[in-house]
Amino acid sequence: MTIADILDRMEIFDNELSTGSAEADETRSITAINIVQDWFEALAAGQSEMLQGYSTLTTTANTEVSNWPTGLLRLDSLWYVDTDNTPNLPQWQLEPMYETGGHRPSLSWPETVTLSLTTGKPRRYYATGPHTAGRIFWEPVPDAVHTIRYYGLRAATDYTLRADTFAYPDGVSPFIAQEAAKLLRLGLDETVSDLQRQAAVSLSAALDLCRRWWNDEAGARHYADAHDT
Repeated sequence: MTIADILDRMEIFDNELSTGSAEADETRSITAINIVQDWFEALAAGQSEMLQGYSTLTTTANTEVSNWPTGLLRLDSLWYVDTDNTPNLPQWQLEPMYETGGHRPSLSWPETVTLSLTTGKPRRYYATGPHTAGRIFWEPVPDAVHTIRYYGLRAATDYTLRADTFAYPDGVSPFIAQEAAKLLRLGLDETVSDLQRQAAVSLSAALDLCRRWWNDEAGARHYADAHDT
């Protein structure tokens, strides 16, 4: 499905729109689609492992911190990748640290301890989240360039062309088209708060379509023999 398909659907929801190629509402409609998709992703980011993607980042030798991956809205897990052997597969999962500055244990006075300051392959991490100053801190401090695979929700790239491919399942597109058409009428028929309430309900329904795309439930029991006792 392309953005042209969603633009066509927007005209169904509002027959006063002209979203065809080079028509009056085409550019504004693509902008509205991007805004509604941002709303959709904000809701999805609050759901564990939903719409999960993956990519990799690399550490820097003798540097404690790496930049937060661009576009990553939700971090589900980090895995150390073994690049010394083919294929390059994840070797272990990094454990999260839940306290800021949790690289070294704190001891009450007068206890003292000599701690190793050696570097090595990352085993744990502390993350500050998806914002401009977002960072990931490593423990131990990386001794070389290491590859780390991350799993989580990555924001889709904004659309600019009719031919751009829609980033989510086709079943999500009617909800995106509906809310984008409503957004273009903002100030004429609805207030911002009205639109936000309606979008939350509509896009939550879209999330339900993506919630369980796998089946990990117990299978049904099948009996091969019949007994009358």
